[in-house]
Amino acid sequence: MKLDKKTVRAAQRLIQKSPKVVDESAVIRKIVEELEIEDIRNKKVYFTTEKLDSIEKYFDKALGKPLLSIDLDVDTRFAASEYLANEKWARGGVFEAMLSMAGRAPIPVFGETLHTQPGTVYSMRYEKLDISKITNLLIVENGELITNWDKVVPNLPNEYQNALILFKGYGENQKYLEIILKAIKSNINVGIFFDHDAAGIDMALKLSEYRSIDIVIPTHLPDSVLKKSKAEEFEKQFRQLSRRLDCQKTPLEVKSILESLKVRKLAITQEHLITHNAPLGLIKSVRLQND
Repeated sequence: MKLDKKTVRAAQRLIQKSPKVVDESAVIRKIVEELEIEDIRNKKVYFTTEKLDSIEKYFDKALGKPLLSIDLDVDTRFAASEYLANEKWARGGVFEAMLSMAGRAPIPVFGETLHTQPGTVYSMRYEKLDISKITNLLIVENGELITNWDKVVPNLPNEYQNALILFKGYGENQKYLEIILKAIKSNINVGIFFDHDAAGIDMALKLSEYRSIDIVIPTHLPDSVLKKSKAEEFEKQFRQLSRRLDCQKTPLEVKSILESLKVRKLAITQEHLITHNAPLGLIKSVRLQND
């Protein structure tokens, strides 16, 4: 039997729940047929205590350790390789735990001064980051902006052209983003440059629950940018848009932007704002208080 992640997870659930019957599925059928213990009737698979015991013993032996001791939700390949034959079963991508940054500002690592050159990005584990060295920070949503930061910087508002640019990331590194925002001194400017759509504004407002932020927005949308608006994304995000418009906590200046998105049915990426030279400004000092 091929011991892929899906099969092992299915076996774990069987042993944990010890069911007498489950709905038939391809992975469950594969397990019981391989062990020659199938009892399938009317698209239901039936189990006895003895059959579940045989499944557990089979997987214990095949995996080289107790089936139920294996954590399939481990985040990194390094951690997975400690006890899994296939380190690729790790839940997180290779770079999900890394912080990626660039820009004209020095990279804030402990003990030395580093700079990124155009076309390069610096990635580090969180424990290497010296937050006290951050003097100006801009968080961007899309990876394309961090890898092309030298093209992005001239289009930014003056306040953030010399900022450290940090990729928002996905997965594990997003929890470090929260820690960073809480740890940075209150007098340090923090800008948020996300897509010009309901989802981008929504994410920016969520970050403003941790500290005061400036939101980067276009001050004018040329026709070349308007033609790139994604109608399907606007429709997908309409509930987010409506929820923020209806929320009493949403600042009036932000509501004005959301109203414009709603009326014009806009959803525009950061990449289109930059490549079409849309002028950028700021909604300054946005701060939402948690309940």
